Amino acid sequence: MHILYLVNALDSPPGVLLDEAAQMGARATQIDTVNSCDMETGEARGVPEAAAGFDALMVLGGAMGVYEADRYPFIEESKRLVRRFHEEGKPVMGVCLGSQIVASAFGAPVYKMSEKLEAHEEWGFVPQTWEAAAADDPLLHDAAPGLRTMHWHGDTFDLPGGVTRLATRATCPNQAFRMGERSYAFQFHLEVTREILNGWTTLRAKGLNVPCPTIEALIGPQIEEALGPQEAFARRTMRRWMALA
Repeated sequence: MHILYLVNALDSPPGVLLDEAAQMGARATQIDTVNSCDMETGEARGVPEAAAGFDALMVLGGAMGVYEADRYPFIEESKRLVRRFHEEGKPVMGVCLGSQIVASAFGAPVYKMSEKLEAHEEWGFVPQTWEAAAADDPLLHDAAPGLRTMHWHGDTFDLPGGVTRLATRATCPNQAFRMGERSYAFQFHLEVTREILNGWTTLRAKGLNVPCPTIEALIGPQIEEALGPQEAFARRTMRRWMALA
C-alpha cells in the first residue's frame, strides 16, 4: 500500500499516522506543500494532479485558512486531488486543516469560528460526543464515549451535502464526518505525539507572548491523562482506514 501525505506545515507532521502505516508495511510519500518538495528526497514536487500510483490520501494540518487559497496554491490543488481520490474510491483522510480542505472540496464553506460561533478557537484535549452514526462506522464503532482529542484550530466548516456527521461538540459542532464509504474528515489532531506537542507548546507560548512554563502548566496534565488513549485510538483508526483500500 502506498499512502500520499500532504504535509501543510513542518510543525504538523503525520506523527503516529505515519508510524502506524510504516508498522503495517505501507509505503509513504510526504510532500511539503508550502515549499513544493518531496520530504524524503528534497526534490521539487508539488501536489499531484492525479491519484495514480497511490492507494490513499492523507491531508494534514497547518495554520493557514482554506479561504487563503490565493496565497497558498496548494489548497485548490489539494481540493482537486481529494475529489479525484474520492471519485476513484480510494481512502481520503483530512486532519484539522485537512478536514477543512475535504469539506471545501465537496462544496462547504470554511470560516473563522468567531464568525458564526461564540468560541474563538479550540485548543487542548477536549471530549468528543460521538453521533449515533459512529456506532455503525467501520473506523469509529467502538470509540470511547467522551474520548478527549487534541485540538488547535480557529476555523471550522459547514457540512457538505450528503455526508454523515460522526462527532460533534457544543462549541464547534462539526468535528468529524464521512463522505461515502472511504473519505473522512477529522477536525481534531489524530496525529500528535509527545514530540509534536512539545513543539506546539513552544509555538503557543510565543503566539500568546507568555512564558513557556505557563503553557506547559496548562497542557502538561492534559497530555499525561489524554495522549495515551488518543494515540491508541488514532492507531486503531489508521489501521481500519488503511483496510478500506
